[in-house]
Amino acid sequence: MTEEETLRQWVARHKVCWELSPLVELDQHPKEPAARVQVGFELQLFARHAGQVKPSPGCAECVTLYDKLRAIALYTLPKDQRPSRYELSPFDSSFHLRPESEWVPEVQLTIRIVHGSDYFKIIDDCEKRCSEEIQGQLRALGAQRKAWPRGLGARRLDARPS
Repeated sequence: MTEEETLRQWVARHKVCWELSPLVELDQHPKEPAARVQVGFELQLFARHAGQVKPSPGCAECVTLYDKLRAIALYTLPKDQRPSRYELSPFDSSFHLRPESEWVPEVQLTIRIVHGSDYFKIIDDCEKRCSEEIQGQLRALGAQRKAWPRGLGARRLDARPS
């Protein structure tokens, strides 16, 4: 089984999804008013505990979920050298609850996509392209944007073989 096939199976089992949001900072200079600047993007990856696991925040299974999300993040990052850089958040032992996932506890990893230098520079085509490519890779692995539709991946009981 290839790495991609293994990741695809894991993504489906743990209902991996993502959200993309702008990364905005307050840029302050002496003698100038502060300005809000979009310096990049934050892409959050989420995964759920599988099946009958009784999760507790920071449990060993949470660490395993984080490690696999990290592997997925590294797999999706562009491989060529670019002016952008990527920062992966460290393990966070708290659960993340979102209405999109019906408040099911999830483990989260955040990828920050920013300039390699001059952090407060306004985003350019490189950061946009990188975020689009990462999202494309996530889609190819079967991850869903925001949330998994109800019943996705489940067999329909009323389906008849042809």
